[in-house]
Amino acid sequence: MVVDDDAFITSLVAEGLRGIGLLVDTATSTADAWELVASEQPNALVSDLHFGSGESAATLLHRVHEEFPWVGLVVLTAHLSPELAVRDAGSLPDEVVYVVKTQMQGFADLHDAVLRSISGAPPLAPTPVDDAVLLTPAQADVLRMLAEGGSTRAIAEHRGTSIRAAETLLTRLYEVLGLESDESSNQRVAAVRIWQGGRVMIQPSGPRSAG
Repeated sequence: MVVDDDAFITSLVAEGLRGIGLLVDTATSTADAWELVASEQPNALVSDLHFGSGESAATLLHRVHEEFPWVGLVVLTAHLSPELAVRDAGSLPDEVVYVVKTQMQGFADLHDAVLRSISGAPPLAPTPVDDAVLLTPAQADVLRMLAEGGSTRAIAEHRGTSIRAAETLLTRLYEVLGLESDESSNQRVAAVRIWQGGRVMIQPSGPRSAG
């Protein structure tokens, strides 16, 4: 099963997997995906993490793992670190096979990820990107909120800080991303474009680093 809120991407990925011999169902929301998983019980679920509505697929993947542990789980995302995509990335099961779209050489790579998820083989970490920008978890949290359209006030409320402290976080984030303040550019827009480009990752802080 392939799940993505973008119908074009869903169709593209599904057709690619069908082209190498897999039977594929599709869904464009986590609610529809759950209903299909419960009724069809597929061998594997391939899902994006961040849905355009701000909905997260982490809860879906966790629920599938809890209730249908034999279903292989694959995350297909643009982000090197899941925390850049969704707030609840910590709820992702350890067994998830994590695939970064820009690192795929073709659908054979995704097919391999599906087989790994079904067989229970140890998940492979994304290939390190030499020129990736390293962010702290706090900076990644702020960048994700910018991508979701969050205002400075919303960021302050979410972080439990003052607006001034949120402004300082934003300033430091822009500095790390290499974005200078000038009248010819919008730092927020530029930051979101970098987020969309999938060349940002969170600084590893422990033995498990999904990105």
